[in-house]
Amino acid sequence: MDCLELNIRRLILSDLASNVGESKGNQEENDVSTAVELVTSKVETRAIPESSENEDAEEGERVFMSNSRVQCNIGFAELALNLPDAHVNDTLPVLVDILRDVAYIDFDRCLTWEEWALPDQLVFATVTALLRVASSHQEYREQATRAIVNFCARVVTQVQSGEPVDVLTQFAPAFHGFYRAIISTSFNWSPQEWSELSDHLNALYAVEAVDRLNRLLIDAVPTEEEDIDQVNFISTLVLRYISRGRPLNGYFIVCCVTEALWTILAQALGRSHASTDTLSPALTEAAAANKAWQILSRTSSRDAIFTEPTYRAHLKTTLENAMRSFSDLLGQVEDMDFEPSEDSYAWETMSESLKLAAVCSVALGELDKDLYSRVKLLLSTSAPMCDNMVREAALKATAVLVRNFPDTALSMANHLRRFVTSPLSIFEFEFVTGTRTPPPLVAAAKCLALCIDLAPGDDLVMSYMYSLLNCIAATSKDPQDTSGLLMPVLGGSADYSTVNSMDTGLRGLSDDEKRTVGISTISVATRLALEFKSEEVIRLTISMLLQRLRSAEPTVEAAIAYNLVDLALAAPEASFAEVIRAFSGINCSAHLDDPRYSNNMVLAAQTRLAQELRRRPELYTVYLIELLTLFSDKGVAVQNLAIQNHHAKTEDMVEQLGSLLLPIDALLTQSDYHPEADAPAGVVTLFRNMWFLCTLFRFAADDKNHSALEWQRPALARIAMKTPSLVMESNDTIVSDLEYNTVIRQEYVDTVIATHRALLTKLIPQRLSETRNLNPGQIIFLLSMHDIEAMRSALGLPASLVNYFANNGLNNNTGLFNCMEAIAEKVIRDSVSELNGQAARQSLPEDLSRELRTLLTSSTHRIQKARDIAARYLNRLITSFPSLMCDPTLVFAILEVLTLLRRACENQYTDEDNPTYAFRSDRADITLQLPDNYAARNEMLANLQHDSSIWFELALSRAPLELHATLQKYLAVNQVMSLTESSELGASLALQYGKAVGPINRKLASLSTLSHWELDRAKLIASQIASKGYFAGEVSGYRLAQPDASQPQGVHMRGHVPYHEIASLKAKMTEIMQDVREKRGTITVRGLKHLLFRCASTLIFMDMCDYELVHYLVALPFEAFSQSAISAGIETWTWVISEKPDYEVALMAELSSAWILTIKHEKGMFSRKLNYADPFVHPVEYSPTDKHIIDRGAHSASSLLTPHVLIIQLLFSRMQAARYLRPGLMLLFQRIALASARAHKQMSTHPLAREARFSLLLFGLEILKGSDLDLYREHLLRYQLYRTAYSWFSVRPQWSYGANRVQLDSDIRQLSEFLAFLQADLIRGRTAVTSLYNPQLTPQSSQYVISLKNLNLPLKLLVEHEISRLSVWANPLNDPRRGSDHINTLEKAMLDSAWISTVRKVWDIDPAIAVFLAERFHHPSIQAEVGRLVRSSPHSALQIPEALHFLVGDKLDTAVRRDLKYLLLWAPVPPVLAVTFFEKRYNTEPLILQYAHRVLEEHPVELTFFFVPQIVQALRYDELGYVSQFILETAKISQLFCHQIIWNMKANCYKDDAGEMEDPMKPILDSMIDMVVNSLSGEAKAFYDKEFGFFNEVTSISGKLKPFIKKTKPEKKAKIDEEMAKIQVEVGVYLPSNPDGNVVDIDKKSGRPLQSHAKAPFMATFKVRKARILVDINSENLFAAEGQGQETIEEYDIWQQAIFKVGDDCRQDVLALQVIAMFKNIFTSVGLPLYLYPYRVTATAPGCGVIDVVPNATSRDEMGRAKVNDLLDFFVAKYGGEDTIDFQKARLNFIQSMAAYSVVCYILQVKDRHNGNIMIDGEGHIVHIDFGFLFDIGPGGVKFEPNSFKLTHEMVVLMGGRYSQGYQLFQQMTVKAFLAIRPHADQLVSTVQLMLDTSLPSFKGEPTIRRLRERFAPDLNDRQAAEFMMGIVRNAHENVRSTAYDEFQRIQNGIPYK
Repeated sequence: MDCLELNIRRLILSDLASNVGESKGNQEENDVSTAVELVTSKVETRAIPESSENEDAEEGERVFMSNSRVQCNIGFAELALNLPDAHVNDTLPVLVDILRDVAYIDFDRCLTWEEWALPDQLVFATVTALLRVASSHQEYREQATRAIVNFCARVVTQVQSGEPVDVLTQFAPAFHGFYRAIISTSFNWSPQEWSELSDHLNALYAVEAVDRLNRLLIDAVPTEEEDIDQVNFISTLVLRYISRGRPLNGYFIVCCVTEALWTILAQALGRSHASTDTLSPALTEAAAANKAWQILSRTSSRDAIFTEPTYRAHLKTTLENAMRSFSDLLGQVEDMDFEPSEDSYAWETMSESLKLAAVCSVALGELDKDLYSRVKLLLSTSAPMCDNMVREAALKATAVLVRNFPDTALSMANHLRRFVTSPLSIFEFEFVTGTRTPPPLVAAAKCLALCIDLAPGDDLVMSYMYSLLNCIAATSKDPQDTSGLLMPVLGGSADYSTVNSMDTGLRGLSDDEKRTVGISTISVATRLALEFKSEEVIRLTISMLLQRLRSAEPTVEAAIAYNLVDLALAAPEASFAEVIRAFSGINCSAHLDDPRYSNNMVLAAQTRLAQELRRRPELYTVYLIELLTLFSDKGVAVQNLAIQNHHAKTEDMVEQLGSLLLPIDALLTQSDYHPEADAPAGVVTLFRNMWFLCTLFRFAADDKNHSALEWQRPALARIAMKTPSLVMESNDTIVSDLEYNTVIRQEYVDTVIATHRALLTKLIPQRLSETRNLNPGQIIFLLSMHDIEAMRSALGLPASLVNYFANNGLNNNTGLFNCMEAIAEKVIRDSVSELNGQAARQSLPEDLSRELRTLLTSSTHRIQKARDIAARYLNRLITSFPSLMCDPTLVFAILEVLTLLRRACENQYTDEDNPTYAFRSDRADITLQLPDNYAARNEMLANLQHDSSIWFELALSRAPLELHATLQKYLAVNQVMSLTESSELGASLALQYGKAVGPINRKLASLSTLSHWELDRAKLIASQIASKGYFAGEVSGYRLAQPDASQPQGVHMRGHVPYHEIASLKAKMTEIMQDVREKRGTITVRGLKHLLFRCASTLIFMDMCDYELVHYLVALPFEAFSQSAISAGIETWTWVISEKPDYEVALMAELSSAWILTIKHEKGMFSRKLNYADPFVHPVEYSPTDKHIIDRGAHSASSLLTPHVLIIQLLFSRMQAARYLRPGLMLLFQRIALASARAHKQMSTHPLAREARFSLLLFGLEILKGSDLDLYREHLLRYQLYRTAYSWFSVRPQWSYGANRVQLDSDIRQLSEFLAFLQADLIRGRTAVTSLYNPQLTPQSSQYVISLKNLNLPLKLLVEHEISRLSVWANPLNDPRRGSDHINTLEKAMLDSAWISTVRKVWDIDPAIAVFLAERFHHPSIQAEVGRLVRSSPHSALQIPEALHFLVGDKLDTAVRRDLKYLLLWAPVPPVLAVTFFEKRYNTEPLILQYAHRVLEEHPVELTFFFVPQIVQALRYDELGYVSQFILETAKISQLFCHQIIWNMKANCYKDDAGEMEDPMKPILDSMIDMVVNSLSGEAKAFYDKEFGFFNEVTSISGKLKPFIKKTKPEKKAKIDEEMAKIQVEVGVYLPSNPDGNVVDIDKKSGRPLQSHAKAPFMATFKVRKARILVDINSENLFAAEGQGQETIEEYDIWQQAIFKVGDDCRQDVLALQVIAMFKNIFTSVGLPLYLYPYRVTATAPGCGVIDVVPNATSRDEMGRAKVNDLLDFFVAKYGGEDTIDFQKARLNFIQSMAAYSVVCYILQVKDRHNGNIMIDGEGHIVHIDFGFLFDIGPGGVKFEPNSFKLTHEMVVLMGGRYSQGYQLFQQMTVKAFLAIRPHADQLVSTVQLMLDTSLPSFKGEPTIRRLRERFAPDLNDRQAAEFMMGIVRNAHENVRSTAYDEFQRIQNGIPYK
């Protein structure tokens, strides 16, 4: 019921205290005694045992206290103030107990209080009572102050370390009550008391304390739903304090501490006493502080009372804290782009810090130099950005300092005089209102008076320039007025004598003459300054003129203003800014009633400056900002005047405001100034404010009642042209500006808004209901939008209208959006009407076409509402003016945008996992930035295609000839460089309307209508394009055919071609052929195509075939053998064949020969350079995934394979044309097919080669089907084709490469066609007719049938399985919309006997097929039979590394010992598998060891280098010394290998972190280290010594840090910096974690100690020099266009941070990152853009290691501490809104990395995934760190986290939500990642298994390995595995165990997760 009592108890007790106070003098008053006893009896305090004398022993549980009890205690404290003296002895102990118990009370969570919370009230009342009692009764002083000091200590401790909820709701309010009592209650504090309090309060200056207080609200608010009452209580409490300007954060607490400290200290210095009037408990807040400061300012403290060393130490500490607080805040404010918020209390804290520092200096009796310089800086024109409050505090501090240190008076007097006479806005703006003198000026005047009073006089000397300028002063109307004189230092008599002499010389002159002298002197001074061309002189002259500007008479003032313009145009930027600020100041304060303050002369100067500023274009924006700011200031001033005086006539001031449009217009009309393009947010806001004021005062109105001045509307129209969009897409304050705009005063706008609302209603009457509910800011915004866009559209600039709809903040306000849409509709309608009038006058704006193109691109805007408006406007304009479609640039743009949109939609299928965001058309100079939402892209395409069809129909009806000509030009110029380019929608549409018949051709239109046939002009358009091309070529031919002077005049012709032209062409072809062969020259793709067409045209126009030219025509593209070259060749070959059919056989014969040469030279699909290889026979690198490598891989494969694909398509097409009539051609095709099939062993096995191979097979089978062959030749061709198909399956089963769904679907279709051929294949051949009879040469057809059956069935089985696998890869989530899986009918029908038979058949064909058959089909019979075949015929499998497993097995079988001799010739397995042969399970079999040793030696050291940890572990079983020998031999070859293996061996000598538990193989490792080191000599030994010396020098810092473990971080850092300064970097040294780069420098101040209780890890930064390969690609070059750019090596430097750990075993991290790096290699090998960052960790000694720091990354934990609510907020804040491209790119990076790490975490069972171990890098990737818990262990030995991986709600939300495209992509890529790694499970498991004997904590013996293997789901087929992984994803999705673990980490370790 406490919360319902409405503080009745509190009111009663307050009244009682007041009544008792009135009866205080009556000691015998029984009622008083009764009342006191009654109240005292209700007071509750804790019972403390008598034995607990020490107050530190008073700790105990918190005690709940209800609201009523707290109110009783508060009432008692107030009552105690007024009790008679007789009761003090009884009440004081109670007060002490009440104050003592505050820290242990659990206060009632009620909200019945109005001002301050219960703890606040209780502490304030109690502390106030104690101070009052102690002040009145000195005998109780010590007891009272001791209680206050103890309370302060307890509260400070609780604030630093208490629970966040308690601190926020109880201890922070309690401290606030303490602060209020201190500053409000006068008390004569002693130095000792101040010293004790300061000792405790200074602790709150600590950064940790401030940071903790700043994040209290985040830490305190609970997340569970059941705590909603607590959330409401906390929220209400905090909001109430904030509403009173007291945010309970760290900054505010620091401010309180500062003010309390100086208040106490000032009272100690000033001997101030508490008031003796204690009748009323009511106090004025800060009364004690104000009184103490006044006393200190009036009197100097000359008595040294702080003499004790302890007191002085505390004073110095406090002074340092105060100055550091001031400096830190000043630095933060200067770094901000905006004023600090009120909640930061920055200005208040800075002000109080200055006061505290000043009082400390006084108490010390020493003037602090830093404080003095700070004050002087603040009180100068060069002061840093600060508030008036800070300057006022600086002035007050100066007064105290000068009072106590009079030696500073003279300096400070001169300084303050310059300050108060400077044109600072602090003084100027405050005088606008005229209500009172601003407080800063009052303080400055007082301080200056004090300084002058205390300063001694001195003589000063003036320079020549000062004399000139003082002459200006002498021309003043009042000759005696010298207050404005400007001299270096005032106070000397010489100065005044000079002035007096000037004045004497001027007294005889008339006023006009003085004026003339003044004006001339100004001009002379200006000219001299300009002649000197010295920035210093110009700056000084400007300064002096500005000082006289406001006090001179009008004509002199005008002269000064005029000359200041000239000076400003030559001045440095700072002086320029001074001039324009001075102009603004005068203009802002001008008043028409006083001619001295008329703004006409300044306005003229401002306008002239704007006009002539073209000489200083770099100052455009500076001046624009000043003018716009002035406009806003004057607009506010007009409103202020109207508010103050409702009867004031403001028309003149409004006219003055409007006149400012003149200089703004003059500036914006500069032709080279375009602020509308990419204007910063600040400028946009200023423009917005200007237009809001123009709308408010109706400057743009054109109605009869309120018409604008004649010049204003044209000026506004010109300004509108250069105005940037008033609305920005992101990072805009527009929404808040519409509600709380700084330039629209609410009191004023409320009086005039009715008129504006009526005007808006008139503009959009259909939105009457919405306009009624709009606030004034929104109405002004809508009217401004209408004014600007109406003027812009009338000038032909309509495109900016779209930008208003690009801000989701505005779009989400339904009422406002509807009105905006209505305004847009009216603007569009009016624009069309206006443009109609201009069109009638043939004066349409020239910029309209460009604007239409902008609208066109805007119709593809990422935000739907923006693109809807753009599309609507564009459609309205084009349909209103169809003739605009006669503009070729617009037509080309429409067609190109359609093409780009089609390409963007195709991106979903061509690169599913990597959306492309930017699409560029160089031809139309258009770039589209599109969202990653494919539904939105398809919608854009459909809408634009629909609209463009309407536009073309309109154009066709109006101007068909012009449209046809434009479309023909588009088609003619739009050349295709490669036959593989996708179809272009723009070209299709151009062709569609290019051949269309327009209504203007009425006869054809009528015929089409009558006949119901669709007629077109296809023949005409083809003829016209051909004719144009022909005659253009004819002109080029004339030019080429012109004979040189050396040529004979008689030209001999061959057909229609001159002989010399043929000879010249052949010579050119020969030259180019040689250049191509040697890859030299600069021939371009276009040049090659031109040459081939020239050759083809020559052949066509010759009367006989020139076989040499035919050879060149075919051989040259084959020699280049690139996609573009073959495409050009095919175009020319088909042209020649169509024009000269007789040449086809010759051309095909050449092509056949050229094809066979590609086989011989291993080109294209016959090249082995991109063949499939195990991912681990390539170097495995510790580096982040590089998508460019995947892209280059796809591009290289495409460049290699596509030429053959194109040729096969040509051959297939020609074969279909020749199969019935051209037997000669069929023979050539048979030759090509047979020769290619026989070369099947050298065909590429790259995943993307599947298309080329099966295209060739389909071509061959079609030939087989369509040829008349005898049985033998048919069998021969069929057998070779089947062998070609089988050879595809002789390597490990492969997925497709990359994410090209089109490619994948094409492969599946080809395989399906091939399978259909196989199913229908039968013997068709006829019996051979021969005169020879030999039964062995002429087998019967039955034998061929049997052979076909044996070949056909296994091949169908393999092809079916390949289709099935690819179907799973294409549809990993089994989405019905993507189709269903292929059903393997044959596999289901297979019995064990059939499997055995199949294995034997394929073994006979190729043993490799049988080996990999076991991987394709998980059937025991296959495994057993393949094993039997390998063991029975091992020599057949020698070249198959994967077959070795079937021979040796998982452990050695004695039955196969006799066959081990074949190991000496067996193909090498990957290194990690070779290392496994050293394990015990192979019984140290010499032949196996020899094989393993040979394999390791055969692999390059760059590859074996990666497996150093496993090689070291192999030493455990190295009884015969093979491993030792390998290490020794390799260490001699590679120094890096040598160093790394030494470090690793040292790290494995012990099993524990401390290096106390020896590993059994330590003696072996010690011996091995000695052997390796002793084997070094010469340079190798020197390098070893240098590297290990450098590394030991760095790591030794940890040892030197150990004595500092218990010390503060600054002390540790100082020690690290000291030691790092001693390190000298020698050439060639490197970090163990970065062997691929050399250390060239160290940031010797970068050392940072890391958190550790007993160890001394630290982090340092090194400059590392690395090398990279750059490929110089010129897209026009023939070779570069195919990815064959010139490679160069470039060195570059990076700053690499590294952590040096001591006492932590890093070997487990090394192992985890090894496996992650192997995952990365797998993903890269299949073209999956999954991001992993296996950063380097190197174990260098027992419990020691070096860890690379992930660069440019922040942990999720750090985000939480920075008050980031969730990942989506973080991404939006960093990358922009969800519609921005940067955000979508970052989100894609997150998804790709999340998918990769999800699989990693699942396979390795990575635990301890709290937010401190999850990083987000600068590009949005997620990166996991700290792999201390893997496999079978979790933190605390409990595997509480899910067995899947961490996938929280915020992660899913960031992806777009559970049913979003992004989450679908995540699931898809996760499944693909899992499918990709499964084939490599053996190597991944072996890598881990080799480390089993290290006894790392994550290993639990063989079960760990068994469970690891099971997680790969090895027994499942691909679809089952995909479903299995989907189950893992579903398990991980928002798993409650992940959330619970995060909450545990938050509670246990303070790691936030929300």
